[in-house]
Amino acid sequence: MFSSQRLHKQGRDDRAAEPERHADSKLVIPTHNLLIASLPHTDSAELVHASRAVRLQMGDVIFEDGDEIEHCYFPIDCVISSVTLLEDGSSVEVSMTGREGLVGLSALIGGGRALHWTRASVRGVALRIPTVELRQLFHASESIHRSILRAYRSLFTQICQRSVCNSRHSLLQRLCVYLLMIHDRVESDELPMTQEEIASRISVRRAGVSTAGSMLQAMHGIASHRGTIAITDRGVLENAACECYRILRRDFENAGGNMSSAFRVVME
Repeated sequence: MFSSQRLHKQGRDDRAAEPERHADSKLVIPTHNLLIASLPHTDSAELVHASRAVRLQMGDVIFEDGDEIEHCYFPIDCVISSVTLLEDGSSVEVSMTGREGLVGLSALIGGGRALHWTRASVRGVALRIPTVELRQLFHASESIHRSILRAYRSLFTQICQRSVCNSRHSLLQRLCVYLLMIHDRVESDELPMTQEEIASRISVRRAGVSTAGSMLQAMHGIASHRGTIAITDRGVLENAACECYRILRRDFENAGGNMSSAFRVVME
């Protein structure tokens, strides 16, 4: 169901593969990541200097469950998903991180190991930084420390709110929330994914996604092409989504703001 191509290999294989993954840093705008953009110039420059731009392909495995997190990632225009794999072969996406945050938070706040299988779900560029260097910056800089804690809070909010959404809201509402979340992070009306991939991420049958997708097409909200879903009227999706999206969107927009807003989970 999923590609399991490893981004990192050990020893010589890693050194041989790395140039193919290296992205031209001159073409990368680090401040497109909202966490980096929220930092004072001196702190963001230090963080970027310690990082390396890498190009991720869809399906690249960043961490496997239980891996020691040796590098953290600041997505620039990619999306990275954390997925739980169940014994029956099914899966469900626990969280997604794009340009609003940081991947590998448990290396800084927690046990230092990955809690879920983590993969690139939308291809693009990220800044990769050794965990040991980011940890030093996390403890040395108040602004970096505060921004990473904000990213942790946002991730916690997303996981909690999506668990409520999955248990209480209709498939159509959940599909709209998912498409809107991807749309926020990709910043393109063309979403590079299929109905089968979406079904695996929100843990439903493909037939259910097909039915809900047909409803959205009839409402002129989306159009489906080979390997892509196009957002043709975002307002249709926002109107059809449940209240969970408003909470998730607010947190996304506050990625570069302060931590004063209270965390809450809304249920019908």
